[in-house]
Amino acid sequence: MSQSREGTELYYDPYSDEIDRDPHPVWKRLRDEAPVYRNDDFDFYALSRYDDVLNACLDTETFSSAHGIVLEVMTDELFPLPGMLIFMDPPTHTALRKVANRAFTARALAKIEGRVNQVCGELLDPHVGSDGFDYVAAFGNLLPPTMILSLLGFPDGHADEWRKAMTKGFSAAATETTETPAVDAFVYGMQHQESVFELLPQLCDERRREPQEDLISVLVQSEIPSDTGGVRRLTDEEISTFVHMLAVAGSDTVAKLLGWAAVLLARHPQQRRLLVEQPDQIGNAVEEILRYEAPSPVNARWVTRDVELHGQMVKAGSKLLLLNGSADRDERHFPDPDRFDVTRQIDRHLAFGYGAHFCIGQALARLEGRVALRETLRRWPSWIVDEDDLMLVPRNGSSAIRGFQNVPVRLPTKPS
Repeated sequence: MSQSREGTELYYDPYSDEIDRDPHPVWKRLRDEAPVYRNDDFDFYALSRYDDVLNACLDTETFSSAHGIVLEVMTDELFPLPGMLIFMDPPTHTALRKVANRAFTARALAKIEGRVNQVCGELLDPHVGSDGFDYVAAFGNLLPPTMILSLLGFPDGHADEWRKAMTKGFSAAATETTETPAVDAFVYGMQHQESVFELLPQLCDERRREPQEDLISVLVQSEIPSDTGGVRRLTDEEISTFVHMLAVAGSDTVAKLLGWAAVLLARHPQQRRLLVEQPDQIGNAVEEILRYEAPSPVNARWVTRDVELHGQMVKAGSKLLLLNGSADRDERHFPDPDRFDVTRQIDRHLAFGYGAHFCIGQALARLEGRVALRETLRRWPSWIVDEDDLMLVPRNGSSAIRGFQNVPVRLPTKPS
């Protein structure tokens, strides 16, 4: 789907593998030369400056999520999956958001931190004493789905199966046809490829009879406003869609965060040494990694009314990309934004979005990032990444996700 342009013409293609290797020069040109950018080939506008992206995140009436939030699956019609929280706008979104928030309370996350630490040990310890391993394939890809599935209430042992299901879903979406639109292909690719989903109806029935402290219990027991007045329980279809959404959102982006952490700290060994010597800075380092290389740097919105931005009219019915990855490198908001500094004071970055659609699992993602970095640095205060063997996820997987398929690390022969 990518296209190339010769010379110095400003052209941004969200599907270009070439641009994706380092999008920041193009994004800077967008911020400076075309803060409201128009791409006729792929029929979208894009906002790239911090203030513009933030304001659009806050204005859900004008910039809607209800037609999809990924460019390649957006449709003229409302998104067809009931219960898909990220594809809803207030006020419908608000009721489901309140339900989901019950699974991400401080109390719930405090209880799960020990489990995060345990899983980190189980995944990292087999590599102690080795000369290296693939940090993404053997660790980054497995920790997040293990934890989100545990929070949901799935039994252990399905993390790798879940990863394969997501990969098939994204691959199916990327090969859409007229007969099979991308959104339908994605859902089918996930729901019908792996047996992990066959467990959900059984788990729902069990939680209705005997609720436990997990998100499936919350979902089957919760009530939301009914269209006819009063309240109602979520349908099985809504619960299924809701579970898919949380597990996808809680797996892929965190895996990319961990991959970026390994690469950036290898590229900046002095910053890594600071974290070894001052582990209390690890939490702030996670924020800087998210700001510096957002795992989900592009999010789409549907424009519901004519709106003027920087003197340019954007018509109702337009597709608009919010480039939060660009916004977090905007020198209008962040001093010296291209400098990677784990001690940087960050008032607010946009890696998790903001406003009504602020990432519901952000606290869990931050917890996983902190524990994963702490446990990695505790075992290996230094490592080298084989840059020549690094591979970013191809753009035909998803325009919304940016990160590594693999991160081969070489380790010191005698770990500290």
